[in-house]
Amino acid sequence: MDLPTSILGAYQVKKMTEQRTRAILIIGSDQFQRRDFARVDCYNFTAVSNLNHILNQHLKVKNTHDLFVNHDPTELALPRMGYVSLAVLGAAFEAKNIGGATPLATWVEQHKVKTGTWDTMKKRENAEIAAEKKAVKRRKGQRRDQAHGLRVKRHEARTNGSATEGASV
Repeated sequence: MDLPTSILGAYQVKKMTEQRTRAILIIGSDQFQRRDFARVDCYNFTAVSNLNHILNQHLKVKNTHDLFVNHDPTELALPRMGYVSLAVLGAAFEAKNIGGATPLATWVEQHKVKTGTWDTMKKRENAEIAAEKKAVKRRKGQRRDQAHGLRVKRHEARTNGSATEGASV
């Protein structure tokens, strides 16, 4: 791409050059630039940004291969992780030549995830998380009620004991 500074200005040329060469997806030690995704016909850079945010906030991985081998697809069933971001992850696998001709399908099969669409996987994972939260809330309520009962008994023992002592004095 021809970027003449006499027409565009030095600042704009510098900004556009940095944009072309800057890493837009970082998975551990692996960095992907726009041209890496362009080679595998992936041009949705908003989804790349979402994926980058999700991977760097929620998963600690060494590199793309580590993500492919050691991390289950359901670990990515998070808010803002949609179909397109998942397709971008497949493009990242493809750009690194991981997973053969169908990297996403290979990734899901490798981890023996129940088959279905991404939507059903996310719903299943979110239902399991909701059930666990409900169980924790129930256990917390039981512990709170038991602790309250113990506090009431101690209080009654103190007040009944001090009332009888005060009457005898």
